[in-house]
Amino acid sequence: MIFNMVDWGAGKYETTAVELEPVARAVVEQAALIAGEDVLDLACGTGNAALLAAALGAGVIGVDAAPRLLEVARTRAQTLGVDLEVREGDLLALPVNDASVDVVLSIFGVIFAADPAKALREIARVLRPSGRVLISAWVPAGPIDAMLGAMGRIMSRGTKAPPMERFAWSDATTVGKLAADSGLSLEATTPGELAIRAFSPEAYVMAGQEHPMALAARQTVRQPEVDAEVQQAMTAVLRAANEDPGAFLVHSPYVVHELRHRSGAKTARQ
Repeated sequence: MIFNMVDWGAGKYETTAVELEPVARAVVEQAALIAGEDVLDLACGTGNAALLAAALGAGVIGVDAAPRLLEVARTRAQTLGVDLEVREGDLLALPVNDASVDVVLSIFGVIFAADPAKALREIARVLRPSGRVLISAWVPAGPIDAMLGAMGRIMSRGTKAPPMERFAWSDATTVGKLAADSGLSLEATTPGELAIRAFSPEAYVMAGQEHPMALAARQTVRQPEVDAEVQQAMTAVLRAANEDPGAFLVHSPYVVHELRHRSGAKTARQ
């Protein structure tokens, strides 16, 4: 699809970041951070998890490919009075030293890596032998997934290219195998569910038009009539799934994978 074409600094990702804050809180709580630990937040965006970790006394580095989002994270840290170092960088070539991190967090970030195996090898490289990793990943189910599916079907009409297969980040067996090949071991996979709210299904779809992925998708089509059809289809899916007749409420399933460093495994950059 369009994931490798997305400029995450475009549009207004801040709206989505607020929506995802409960997952960041859940992951940071599950990480059971200890003051003084060195934490790396991958694809940190506006800094949800990074700021929570910093508030607990961890030394935190946030890495993201979007300079604008890093600036938002930096400003938030200053407002909250916590220390946060941000670095522009790619998931496949982290600007972080070997064996320098105790905990790696990624809230729906690593799942967009162009090369999942290389991304996990990079995580293993920067992780200390006693280190741990927590990665949240969407489960391909629920109303939001169905909404995105409706969008994808309409926008791919007329193209002869087969749909791009994405790595199954939500599947513990698949992640466990790739983790083992990358110098990590999968210790546990915990299910979760994110409540998503708005004033109405229509309001949610309209706000989503400023999401970086929506902007990238429209750039590939450039046909107003198709854009209108996409919005109508997405709204119809959400209306049917709405749990709150007076507003808008749906739930999106996700999982959190907890991985550990495999002591003695080869973690040098390849």
